Amino acid sequence: MNVEVLLFASLKDELGGVFPVDVPEARPGETTVRALRAAVAAASPAAARLGARVLVAVNERYADDDQPVRPGDVVAFLPPVAGG
Repeated sequence: MNVEVLLFASLKDELGGVFPVDVPEARPGETTVRALRAAVAAASPAAARLGARVLVAVNERYADDDQPVRPGDVVAFLPPVAGG
């Protein structure tokens, strides 16, 4: 299943604003946030370093790793941000 992930902050700098990722389906027409995390981490050293600290939103709501992702869902990866 192909999913486009919106990236922000350091991930956007490394991979661009939208990152297409091909992930295995957990069920027909569905994958999980966990599978997306693994696929993006495999493609990006920055994402691999950040690991579970990256917040994931599906359709503008924070999602846990077991959240299903279906075709047409909007998925965003938000790395931790420091500031002051």
